[in-house]
Amino acid sequence: SDPEPAPSGGGPAGGGGRRRKGSDVRAVVWGALAITLLAGVAVTPLWWRGSPAAAWVAAAAALLLAAASVLLLLRLSRQTRSNALALDRFADRLRHGDVAGALKAVKAEGPRVISAWGELDEAPGAAAAAPSTLFGDTPSRFDLGAREVELALGERERRWQARMKLSADWHWETDERLRFTWVSQDLASLGKLGVQPADLLGRRLDMVPLFQPPAGGWGPVMERVAQHKSLRDVLIEVHRRGRSPVWVTLTGRPHQDESGRFTGYEGVGRDVTEQRLAHERLAESERRHAMMADLAADWFWQTDAAHRIVEVGPVARQIAGDRYGQVIGQPRWAVFPDGASDAEWAAHRADLDAHRAFRGFEFAIRSQGRTLRWVSISGLPRFDAHGTFLGYHGVGRDITLKKRAERLLLTRNEQLERLVADRTAELEQSNRDLEAFSRQLAHELRTPIGQVVGLADLLRSSAWERLTEGEREWLRLSGQAARDMSFTVTALLELARSTSTALLLEPVDLSALADAVIADLPWIERQAPVQWDIEPGMAAHCSAALARVVLGNLMGNAAKFTRDVAQPRVQVGRAADDESGPGAFFVQDNGAGFDADRADTLFQPFVRLHRSEQFQGTGLGLSIVRRIVERHGGSVRAQGEPGRGARFVFRFGPPRAAELSVAADALDSTRDAAA
Repeated sequence: SDPEPAPSGGGPAGGGGRRRKGSDVRAVVWGALAITLLAGVAVTPLWWRGSPAAAWVAAAAALLLAAASVLLLLRLSRQTRSNALALDRFADRLRHGDVAGALKAVKAEGPRVISAWGELDEAPGAAAAAPSTLFGDTPSRFDLGAREVELALGERERRWQARMKLSADWHWETDERLRFTWVSQDLASLGKLGVQPADLLGRRLDMVPLFQPPAGGWGPVMERVAQHKSLRDVLIEVHRRGRSPVWVTLTGRPHQDESGRFTGYEGVGRDVTEQRLAHERLAESERRHAMMADLAADWFWQTDAAHRIVEVGPVARQIAGDRYGQVIGQPRWAVFPDGASDAEWAAHRADLDAHRAFRGFEFAIRSQGRTLRWVSISGLPRFDAHGTFLGYHGVGRDITLKKRAERLLLTRNEQLERLVADRTAELEQSNRDLEAFSRQLAHELRTPIGQVVGLADLLRSSAWERLTEGEREWLRLSGQAARDMSFTVTALLELARSTSTALLLEPVDLSALADAVIADLPWIERQAPVQWDIEPGMAAHCSAALARVVLGNLMGNAAKFTRDVAQPRVQVGRAADDESGPGAFFVQDNGAGFDADRADTLFQPFVRLHRSEQFQGTGLGLSIVRRIVERHGGSVRAQGEPGRGARFVFRFGPPRAAELSVAADALDSTRDAAA
């Protein structure tokens, strides 16, 4: 109760009035006791002296005082009983967490102690502010103690409520039959779950409709309850109406009353939905990882700082077979010393000791009664947060099929090489036979052809004047046919040699070779001499003999097809890189030219784009050129326009900068020596 206001006149006067009022009560009590004592003392002599009337008066006064004392004792007894009931209600409210209700119960009863000991019940300095008592305004020691308890419990309640509101847990209590009797109602965590206290109160734990049985069922939980054992993190799935399920854990302990009798459970609940969902995602990820590990040909392995194997995957266990027991706790070179050579193991150990990552180290696994298996491993070093080396981890792969395929491929390659060598030998022998046959055929054909030409020339020199004009034409045609046949036989021989002659590749000075070809070209009747334009310093890596054949055919055609040009000109030089790639050369003239649409047919044997009466030839020269450059890995192409000349671009093969540089240096040295 609140303290009463002090009377007018100031604090000290008011305080003195209350003190005097309390003193009067005490004076009455002390006076009654004194009168009773004096009456007893006075009555005794009266009885002895024979004054009964006075004695009866004194006795009546003593009885009245005694009756007043009995009434006072009865009042004190009833107040004490009322205080005890208030304290019981106070304790019961505190047990249920209702601190405010407990304090109200104490205040409603207004417990006071009727003191007869005067100043002994008064607290120094408390009279001015203390509430009034039953017989006065002076507070008793019980009042002061209750006030201190009220303040202490109020502060404790404030701290408790703050902690409860900030906590993610919600609190609950049950009776001895595990029925919920109390659930904290002011916690946001419980409302967040979508569960109301009414959904739980009065229901047994395993009978709450929202709660799904835990993983092991309710049996183990109820068994622990029957044994009055603590419950620890009982995971329960909560199915909420119209909402996704959540998960909570219940943790509780048995509770006993003052006599030690089991009265139920008390505990906390916690929302673990996020942890549960994270756990399910992790479990699903682990399941997928395990499935992939089982289905994949690779496996995981791990070693310690001493390179001893501490973990391997299931695939590796199958591969190791009966030697799997030797794998764990040992370095791999101790378990499979015959799996690789000593040098290979030494190089592998050097990488491990240097804490270097490695990739694709291969070794064999030999198990008794099983086929040889090959594995390939790759690994990375492991370090802790302080940089301390912990070992290696990595993956391994079964490459037995790959090794078998490689061995089979090597065997097939060896067989193929033998077949190719045999076939090459046969082809070389065929080429030699063909070349010998060609030479023999050319010799056999040239002899009668030469005789025909000789006889025709002899007849012309001896009997030309006696022949008629028709006979002279016959003689001229037969001689010309014999010469054409001789040229054809020579061209066929060159064509055969172009495909069978060995390629002796070397740096070749094409500029000097072109000058030599010009000097060897046969004389033909022409309107004006050719103006040759040869670019100096041209070099190529090719066969010198075959390069001479190429230039001879191209430059010979250029000279032949410019014989009717008033100012014939033939150019030989390097082609631009964007024209036919690097390392290409060209031969260009301003002669008769040809139809560009028929350029592809020029390189076919015996194909001629001009009449033989106009320009003689066998039709094999460009075929020989194409075969030679293709044997070198190169190409040739033609460009032309009727009446404006032709341009042939050829390349012996991919450019070799180093070889061309050597060739150029060699050519420069040759020129310097000649100078």
